[in-house]
Amino acid sequence: MRVLITGKGSYVGGNLKKWLENPGGIIVDELDLIDAKWKEYDFTQYDAVIHVAAIVHKKHKKITWEAYRRVNIDLTVEVARKAKENQVKHFIFFSTMAVYGQNKKLPYGNVIDDNTPLNPKNYYGRSKLEAEKKLKKLNSKDFIISIVRPPNIYGYGCPGNYMNHFIKMVKILPVFPKVYEESKQSFLYIDNLCKYIEILISDRRAGVFHPQDGTGFSTCQLVSEIANAIGKKIYFSAPLGTVARVFSEFEIVIKIFGGLSYNPVLSEYPYENYTIVDFSSGIKKTVV
Repeated sequence: MRVLITGKGSYVGGNLKKWLENPGGIIVDELDLIDAKWKEYDFTQYDAVIHVAAIVHKKHKKITWEAYRRVNIDLTVEVARKAKENQVKHFIFFSTMAVYGQNKKLPYGNVIDDNTPLNPKNYYGRSKLEAEKKLKKLNSKDFIISIVRPPNIYGYGCPGNYMNHFIKMVKILPVFPKVYEESKQSFLYIDNLCKYIEILISDRRAGVFHPQDGTGFSTCQLVSEIANAIGKKIYFSAPLGTVARVFSEFEIVIKIFGGLSYNPVLSEYPYENYTIVDFSSGIKKTVV
């Protein structure tokens, strides 16, 4: 089998290339889409195209909607059409949890399920959702479209890693509030994501997919695992948790303790066997 990853040099793309080549023996090539010369590239040799090229969610306000539209929508559809014209059988598109536009919530977290509306709140989520809609129109029995909406991806060297903030926090704090343990956050370790994509390629299954590690994890679980991984003793304080509840409407409290996760039923469909690295081991591999 031969696979093409469009979007050279990305964290996810690089890890996927290593994963698919090593255990499965799949031939994997990467294609840079920055130069328009990619349009002359021959796609006919590939069984599947994995599209990871994108402008991700940025805090820089200078990045306009036009830039997101051009890269995340127009370029995506252009690549997919070329793949279809070149008789590639399978197109895997990396979308995002941001297409739901849901925020973290307290005290029990915000759980996304089949009934959660698609209502993105930023350019990133909006552009990914628009790309999804256009791609679905290209889906056919001879050109399978798989849309993957991963949550927070983590792993060693992951740029902009959500966990890096907590790692820094754990290193300096001797005590942490014990609170909101029912509020869960979705995570996905990079190897588990790679395994998921490997299975998806093998099955060539159309649809929208929501992989995550386990059933989500609370901030206290995350902090505890990080502390164990770096050999740091940290005390969880119920009194400090009571204080945190007093300020539960403050943005910083919601940001730290609020939850946003996929319903387990959603994340286990159609595969339940892609978690090859558990959360504790994933954290250890990330902080080393």
